Amino acid sequence: MVYLFGVIGLILGFGLGLGVIGVFLRSVATQDLKENKSIWWTYGLAVWIFAGLGCYAGVFLYGRYF
Repeated sequence: MVYLFGVIGLILGFGLGLGVIGVFLRSVATQDLKENKSIWWTYGLAVWIFAGLGCYAGVFLYGRYF
């Protein structure tokens, strides 16, 4: 059951991270997004950090309330 909470937290965190970078990258040109590798690493890492925090939150909530 704890794995289910972890996976759901990971998916929700990943979605939240994609939403956040979508807001930040709204003003960046499409061509720049395709060519600039530093943007890939910076914002890609941010999405995975949100996903990891979501997974941690899911496991924490399971341990705290279930």
